[in-house]
Amino acid sequence: MKLGILYGVGVGPGDPGLLTLRAVEVLCRVQVVFSATGAHSQDCISGSVVDTVPGCQAERVTLVFSMAREMEDRRQAWSENAEKVVDVLRQGKDCAFATIGDPLIYSTYTYLLRRVRELLPEVRVETIPGITSFQAVAARNNLPLVEDRETLGLIPAWTRESVHDPQFHSADTVVLLKTYHHRREILTALQENGFVGECIYASRVGLAGEEMVSGIDAIARIPETYLSLIIAKRQPEKVK
Repeated sequence: MKLGILYGVGVGPGDPGLLTLRAVEVLCRVQVVFSATGAHSQDCISGSVVDTVPGCQAERVTLVFSMAREMEDRRQAWSENAEKVVDVLRQGKDCAFATIGDPLIYSTYTYLLRRVRELLPEVRVETIPGITSFQAVAARNNLPLVEDRETLGLIPAWTRESVHDPQFHSADTVVLLKTYHHRREILTALQENGFVGECIYASRVGLAGEEMVSGIDAIARIPETYLSLIIAKRQPEKVK
């Protein structure tokens, strides 16, 4: 039997209005849509976005992934879920793996895809890019991320080591993702490295309970949230 096609579909940060036309087209055409959630998560954001798509009649399957510190637990979840996807593909069904943001930026999709390809090397794969949370925040604030020869740094901020990332010294704009741990240290690192220009914090972008504030002092006063980010721009040098 002919194998099904696997689509990795970026559904954006959570606002259904930020779905691309290609994403909607694929979600309405496949037979199965997989979404990801954590073992202790209360909801599945990517799945809730898919639920808003008119004409999507696909079977919905939620895959539970481990967020444990032990990599062995994570690898086991990747393998078990990849086998579920491969089983559908071997039935000749096209399927989509829906993921928030973009599928190729800090996404569970990349780990799943690697394992699917190991199990089924001949599988056809198409990845549909999605709008990221930091692009959505920049657009909402009319904030240019980079101009001319400026550079953009993307930093995973959920570990304490993130405050020592070399991009603090080299980038003109930094985006820190998942700032729910060590945020006070992150804010100190931003100030010490000259990021005292525009600074925006956002959490649950495009979702219920969204919060967005500007300025380091204002950011320091609000509670930490898992789905959060900070965009900070280095203070431009004054023209002499």
